[in-house]
Amino acid sequence: MRDRDETDLVRALRGAAGGAPEPAGDMLTAIGDRRRRRSHRRARSMLAAAAVLVVIGGGTAVARDVLPSGGGEGVSVTGVAADPSSPAADPSEGTGKTPEMSVDPVAEVWPKAVSTIPAKAADGWKYRPITGLSATELLLTAESSFEKAGRLEVYDTAARKSTVLAEMPAPPGVKGYFAQDVEVGADSIVWWGKTPNNRDEWADFWVVPRTGGTARRVGEVTGARARVERIGVTADSVFWSVRAGGVYRMPLAGGSPEYVAGTDGLHLLYWPWAFDVANGREGEDWDRNQTKLFNLETGQTVAVNAPDGARGLRCGPVWCFGASGDESIVQRTDGSDRRALPGLSGRMEYTPLAGRFGFFSLSGVTGRDAAGEEIEDAHAPLAAVYDPITGRTAGVGKRDPSGGGGIGTGTSSSPTSIIYWDEDRRQVEECKVEDASSAPRSAPSGAPLPTGKVTVCSTTEKGGGKEFTVVNLLAVSPTE
Repeated sequence: MRDRDETDLVRALRGAAGGAPEPAGDMLTAIGDRRRRRSHRRARSMLAAAAVLVVIGGGTAVARDVLPSGGGEGVSVTGVAADPSSPAADPSEGTGKTPEMSVDPVAEVWPKAVSTIPAKAADGWKYRPITGLSATELLLTAESSFEKAGRLEVYDTAARKSTVLAEMPAPPGVKGYFAQDVEVGADSIVWWGKTPNNRDEWADFWVVPRTGGTARRVGEVTGARARVERIGVTADSVFWSVRAGGVYRMPLAGGSPEYVAGTDGLHLLYWPWAFDVANGREGEDWDRNQTKLFNLETGQTVAVNAPDGARGLRCGPVWCFGASGDESIVQRTDGSDRRALPGLSGRMEYTPLAGRFGFFSLSGVTGRDAAGEEIEDAHAPLAAVYDPITGRTAGVGKRDPSGGGGIGTGTSSSPTSIIYWDEDRRQVEECKVEDASSAPRSAPSGAPLPTGKVTVCSTTEKGGGKEFTVVNLLAVSPTE
């Protein structure tokens, strides 16, 4: 699947999701990439947010911020014309290239990085991974209801034990409040919150010591300064970038927000680095190449040397991933050590995970049968992680017998170190024959509608909910 196809699919699904009703029940199936348009996610159902969803069946389609709620979504009708203007309507969409490399499971490539954790706390609150604190410590939120984070916990994968770090309270008198992205600093952990179900341009910031304790509200902002995109924290300040570009700071001790001079058009990557492309803002040109990084602490600028023909180049301080033609590429920011990545053409994260790893979808398609139907490897991983230092590739996620499956990334503000999935959750397709007159219609305006009997199929997600398999990239040594 070419990056351009993936982008079109994402935009189409986002548009469909925008008018969905309030979600009902548990949609914690494929979780990740909450940075993209997170403040609008509370009002989604049929195409709900909080996810990287890998939909695989005759190929792979990667959709950011989209997650089926498990209530019969994903309806397909045999015999009813599909809207050709929809990127998802073409069955060849997202098939991608047949993988040209053998991808070993992550448990074989980086066994120390893989663990299982419970999906729920002892009191039944549901866990949502954020990022790694160390090679054996995972930062989690515990949610009392869908995306309603109520506390921070640390799970020790060696001791297999969870410890409460802090409560995440709502400010007094604020209705419809939801905590948003969490960010880990050297001494503190910060997060921001807002009221996403109303039109107020308002946000606030909270801080707690990294060792735990009582969370303290730093302050609040309104207007354009409340259009928070990503956050960072130092010993004395919380920083954030806004969707239109530009970085602000507020002292942790409280005080007025200040604009950081010289940050026009810049967006936080993670402290102290900012770059010149937006973090998934709707309307952003995904094919646009990043041209620089700026160190907010020292004032240093690192130029990015993009090769001719590159698209969507996104970089940390050292490594960049992008596309050229139908292949993905990796290089250092100065353009050195550039190489193609055959078989890895669908990026699931644009910025490198944990500052260095590429994250790609895998189609699982191995060829076509005599009738021209695609043949899938039901045991192929859903996705792959690539380490540019060692050149090793590891397969992540479990593909269910239907060819589908879900996989997600942790929800930290900066690029996370966590990838995770539910091994026991599966997609089940159920089909029935109906009169065409009562079946869902997606024919373009003016096209003839089908008559007679049609087969209507819907995909639901069943099982799971007990534990997650987690890959913590902080446990991967550069020498492995």
